[in-house]
Amino acid sequence: MARRPPNDGASWSARELKTLKALAKAGTPTSQVAKKLGRTAAAVQQKAMRAGISFRAAKRSGARRKK
Repeated sequence: MARRPPNDGASWSARELKTLKALAKAGTPTSQVAKKLGRTAAAVQQKAMRAGISFRAAKRSGARRKK
């Protein structure tokens, strides 16, 4: 049986939500955010979606590869 994260099923604190927003803004992958917060990646994605936080990477600017 798989181990559950320490905060599995616990309510999100204001501090965790603030950390979630900051890490999402910095472009941190959800898997890393989950480890830092002691949550599953699915829980992080769901909370972000409900809170209106986006983990989508910003479009890259610069030159494209030439064929």
